Amino acid sequence: MQSEESESKKKNRLWCLLASLAAVLCIFFSFEIGNRHFADPDEGRYVEIPREMVVTGDFLTPKLNGLKYFEKPPLFYWMQAAVIKIFGINEISMRLWSMIFAVLGCLGLFFVGFRCYSAEIGLLSATILATNILYYAHSRLIILDLVASVLMSGALWCFFLAFVRENSVEKYRKLTIILMYAFSALACLTKGLIGAILPGMVAFIWMLCTKNWLKIKEILHIPGILTFLAIFLPWHVAMALRHGDFLHFYFVTEHFLRYTSKIHNRYQPVWFFIPILFVGLLPWTGFSLVALKNSFQKIKSSENVFLLSWIIGVLLFFSFSNSKLIPYILPILPPLALITGITLGESLDSESKNFKIGVLSSVILFAIAFVAYLFARSEIADILKNADAVLAVSVFAALLVIAIAVLLFGLYREKSRTGAIFAYIFIAANMMWLINKAAVFYQEIKKPSTKTLAEAISMNRNPDDLVFCYKRYYQDFPVYLNSTVGVVDFVGELEFGARDNRDVNKLMTENDFWKLWETTNKRVFLLLSSEHFCEVFATRKLQHRILDFNKYFVVIMNR
Repeated sequence: MQSEESESKKKNRLWCLLASLAAVLCIFFSFEIGNRHFADPDEGRYVEIPREMVVTGDFLTPKLNGLKYFEKPPLFYWMQAAVIKIFGINEISMRLWSMIFAVLGCLGLFFVGFRCYSAEIGLLSATILATNILYYAHSRLIILDLVASVLMSGALWCFFLAFVRENSVEKYRKLTIILMYAFSALACLTKGLIGAILPGMVAFIWMLCTKNWLKIKEILHIPGILTFLAIFLPWHVAMALRHGDFLHFYFVTEHFLRYTSKIHNRYQPVWFFIPILFVGLLPWTGFSLVALKNSFQKIKSSENVFLLSWIIGVLLFFSFSNSKLIPYILPILPPLALITGITLGESLDSESKNFKIGVLSSVILFAIAFVAYLFARSEIADILKNADAVLAVSVFAALLVIAIAVLLFGLYREKSRTGAIFAYIFIAANMMWLINKAAVFYQEIKKPSTKTLAEAISMNRNPDDLVFCYKRYYQDFPVYLNSTVGVVDFVGELEFGARDNRDVNKLMTENDFWKLWETTNKRVFLLLSSEHFCEVFATRKLQHRILDFNKYFVVIMNR
C-alpha cells in the first residue's frame, strides 16, 4: 500500500514538473521567434512547399515553385500546411513547429532522466540541452533536422526504457516498443530512411557491445513492425504509383548516392563535426567532455554503453559520409546532455573531481573564446556591419567573463555549487537570446530577404502579369509574393522537377527571356541582384522601369 502511495506521489510530481518545465521552455524558445525574415534557401523552401500544397490542394506530391520536388518526405510539409490553414503565413507561425519540437525534445529527455535517475538530473539534462548553441539555434530555423532528431531520439529513448532499463517500464513495455516503431516511422516520414537507420544502428552497436543478442526476438515485435509499416508505407506506395521516377530518385539518388558520393557538393573532411561540437555545445562543452570521460570509465554499465553507442555511432556515421551539413549532428545532443546532467548532478553533492575538472575545462575554453573575440572584433564588425549587432556580441563576450567568475566561485566555495549552477544556467539562457539577436544582423548581410521587393510587386501586379528571378531562384521570394515565379538562366535544385516542366514561362534561357521582355504584350517583373542589374545594363540597352530597389536587389518592369 505504501509503495503504491509513493508511486502515485512520484507520478503527480512528474506531471507537475513536466507542465512547469513545458511552460518555461515555451517562453524560452518563443522569445523573439519571429524577429527574422525567412532565410534563403532553407526556410523559404520549407514554407513554399506547404504553401503550394494548400493552394493546389495536392498534399501527396511535394512541389517547389510548381515543379516536382522529391528530395524529402512530406510529414513536415503537412504540419506546416496545417499551420498555414489556421494562422496563415508569417515568421512566427511558420517557426511554431520548430519551437514545439525543441520543447518536446527537452521534455522527452527530462522524462527519461526523471524515470531512470532523479528529478534533479532530469531537469539538469533538459536545461543543458535547451541552452547549448547548436540546439537553441536550430529551434529558430524552419528546417527538417531538429524535427527528425527529436523523433529519432524518441525512438531511441523508447528503446532505452524498454530494453536497456527494463525495470523502468515493466507495466508499459509493449506500448513503449510500439511507440519506438511509431517514432522511427514518423522520423522516416520527416527526413527519409535515416529515421530508421540511425536508431537501428545504435541498437545494433549496443547489442554487439553487451552481447545481448537474445533481445532481437523482443525487438522484432510484430505489433510494432505493423505500426511502422502502417505509418511509413501509404505515402511511399501512393507516390510510386503516381510517379514512375519516384523510387529511383528518392531511394537511390537521395539516400544511397547522397551518402556515398559528392553529387550534392557537401563534402567536408572526416573531422568536420569535431569543431562544430566544441563550439555548438557551448556553454556546456567543458562539462560534456568530463561527462564523456566519466562515461568511458563506467563502460561496464549497460546504460553507459547504450549512451556512448548513440553518441559515437552517430558521430562516426556522419563523419564518414560524403555529404555533411552542421544540422546532421543534432541527434547526438540528447544523450550528451543526459550524461552531462548525470555527471554534473552527481558532482554537486560529493567530493568528486568531475565538477572541478568541468569548471577548469570550461574556464579554459571561455578564456580562449574571449581572447579570440578580442582579436576578431574588427572582423566581426565588418561581417555584421551594425552597431547594435557588435554591441550584442560584446555583451556576449562580457557574459563569458561573468560565467568564468561564477564557475570559479562555485569551485572555490563547494557549498555554493548549486547556486553557481543556477546562475550559470541564467547566463547561458541570456547567451542564447543574444545569439538570436546577432543572427538577425548576420542574416541581413549574408542572406538578405526579398520581402520588401515581393510586397512592392504584389501591390502593383495584375493577375496576368509575369514575374521572374534572374540567374537565381530566391526561395523566400515566392513565399512573400504568394505565387510561383519564372526563373531565368538557372536550374539549381529545381533540376529534377524541370524534366517534366511544361510551362514555357517557368524556366527560360537568358536569350528567350529578353525576347519575351521586348515582344510580349504582358507586363513582366524581374527580380535581380544589384550586381546582376549592373552587368545586364552594362551590355544591353533595354526599355525598363525600376519599381523598387535596395542595396541588395532591384525589381524592374518592361513597361
